[in-house]
Amino acid sequence: YDLIQAFTKEGDIVLDPMVGSGSTCVAAKILNRQYIGIDISQEYCDISIQRIRDLETSLPQKNPN
Repeated sequence: YDLIQAFTKEGDIVLDPMVGSGSTCVAAKILNRQYIGIDISQEYCDISIQRIRDLETSLPQKNPN
């Protein structure tokens, strides 16, 4: 979280080539960064996708006005 915030700005793309459980992608999303997560294991990709989906449903909705 701290490294993403220190070395990127909003809208930047964060690449995690070994995504594992998706912590880096989740932090990037929270900090309004784009993200790409890659893993050799389909199981870990599925876990990451679910964590991001869970995060999306828990974030407050932005007011379109």
